Amino acid sequence: MSRRQTLPGVARVRITGDESATEALLDVLAEHFTVTDPAPYSGGRNYLEVDTRGHTPRDGDAAPEGPVKARASEHRPAEVPTTVAVMMARQIHAAHLNLSAFRNLVQEYGEGLVPEWPKPGQAPDNPVARTLGEASRLLYELREWSSHSAHVSGAVSVLPEVIAASEEQRRAEAVLYPPGGWCPLPGGTMPRPGEERPEEPLEHPVTTQLLGPVPEKRYSARASGKSVQRALPAVKDTPAAAVWEAERSLSAFVCQHWEAPGDTPADLAAAVDGLDELADTFTSACTSTLGEIKRRLDEGLLVGVDEPAFNDAAAAVRAQLGIEPDRVPRLAYALSRVRGAMAGARAAMPTALDDDHAFDALARTRVLGALDGKSLTVVRRELGSERHWQRQRSKTRVPDYTAADWLNRAMHWMHAAGAGAYNHGAHLAAERHPRSSGLPMGTPTAAGEDGGHQ
Repeated sequence: MSRRQTLPGVARVRITGDESATEALLDVLAEHFTVTDPAPYSGGRNYLEVDTRGHTPRDGDAAPEGPVKARASEHRPAEVPTTVAVMMARQIHAAHLNLSAFRNLVQEYGEGLVPEWPKPGQAPDNPVARTLGEASRLLYELREWSSHSAHVSGAVSVLPEVIAASEEQRRAEAVLYPPGGWCPLPGGTMPRPGEERPEEPLEHPVTTQLLGPVPEKRYSARASGKSVQRALPAVKDTPAAAVWEAERSLSAFVCQHWEAPGDTPADLAAAVDGLDELADTFTSACTSTLGEIKRRLDEGLLVGVDEPAFNDAAAAVRAQLGIEPDRVPRLAYALSRVRGAMAGARAAMPTALDDDHAFDALARTRVLGALDGKSLTVVRRELGSERHWQRQRSKTRVPDYTAADWLNRAMHWMHAAGAGAYNHGAHLAAERHPRSSGLPMGTPTAAGEDGGHQ
């Protein structure tokens, strides 16, 4: 139930099956959860909500011990100005969205504190999960009370509803609780009264398309010449725009290669994970696009194509991508193996300085002293700038990578020590007495002709 937009603990379920199978499943669910009556859905399915946050007592259930607390949803609604009623509802909806985002983060990184798929009847076994469940229930109570208050105040003509709702109930739901994850998102804003958002905006909306025959000039991000034309802004807002935006983002990642020596092992592993997913997505994009072109060729809907050349080229693309029937694409599979090999890797200190002269030079270098107290990202950026400058300088004179080497040692000390800010004194102490520092030491390997500065 991750990335949910319902209240935490409430699942929306679609059931496919005949009437007897549906009834049997409902009987099992009702033993453990509160369920709504199933409503017909397209394709012979039924649609219902399952509330896993608590069990509604039925006839024959034991009475709870102690006094029964009054529920907020049963309290008398408040008559307030309509704009206030709408904002009350949206504020409580914002709290729900933030709680959902918080729950997703705990599920993802909380090491099992909140299981994503709790077993039927399983009670929370820790205070975090219990508090989260209670907060969810209380928010739901306040949401129901806010809905009734908005109704009696005239903000909506009917009580909002989602499941088996009439058109008027769905409109009331959209007025009080606009769809989308607008609150917990970076830069997200709460819609003001009168500002309705019927649906979440698309990340790459298509508002125009390229008409006419396929141009002789191919599109390119950066190349220029008689046979190419710039893709942006020509393809902006077309179906292909998302591909070119992805190319721009990946190009920005590649352009960071000057700073790459400053990446932590976890940064590198995260990049491999992303490239693994990207390879899989890229393979799907290629096969679906080639498949659509092939379909149109077969149906005679695309003319003027050199079909034998297209078939040969498409087969070459599939071979390069390593696509085989019912198999994971080779590139994505290989990247996943790379990532598996990196599991548990840690940063290590560079090989120890071989003499006192080298250590004295390190201690006196001004570039490191000026970075004392600076963050990891600042030192990384400084390293990239120095490497880039020396690379440009090498085109006309002999480069001097001394400062880059010192910055590189500082960077790797920060990685090995887990330091978020550079400490010049602590770095020098670890360099002078590497064994007593307690940090792992690296094993030297062969470098390139320029000492690994390419």
